[in-house]
Amino acid sequence: IDYKGKDEIGDLVTEYNKMVDKLDESIILLAKSERESAWRDVAKQIAHEIKNPLTPMKLSIQHLLRSWENKDDNFDKRLRDVSQTLIEQIETLKKIATEFSTFAKMPKPKDEMINLVNKIENIVKLYDNTKDIEIIADLNSLKEVNIMADNKQISRVFINLIKNAIQAIPEGVKGKIII
Repeated sequence: IDYKGKDEIGDLVTEYNKMVDKLDESIILLAKSERESAWRDVAKQIAHEIKNPLTPMKLSIQHLLRSWENKDDNFDKRLRDVSQTLIEQIETLKKIATEFSTFAKMPKPKDEMINLVNKIENIVKLYDNTKDIEIIADLNSLKEVNIMADNKQISRVFINLIKNAIQAIPEGVKGKIII
């Protein structure tokens, strides 16, 4: 508040303005703390995702080494099996690195008006032929829900949600995903 008086109201305005400044500082510190916390969570998740493929890789190498030292008759087969396992796990690590790299350099959003109903229905159609999984868009008979968003990013959100839901369904089980 801009007030130039040197009276009691001026004192109140000065104290009020000091409190507003302190509140602004607190908001900035809170936002910084939340960002740091979010990055810590991301780092923990990435570390977890990287450790997952490392364990079978280590065990495979240990078994292969033991097989070599014991002059195992099936060493050639074991070598092929371990090589295949290592290649698969390396591909998993590569995928994690690529996904993190893509996340780290996300482009600035280009906001536009998007009909969310059409967007969801179109994304669900992409998964129409998914084996043993029924995906339903139950949008309460809505025909139009407009939002301001980046078209590619909002598509990525729903595609990732559906992929995660599909991956959560155990193999051999008929699944049903309702949006």
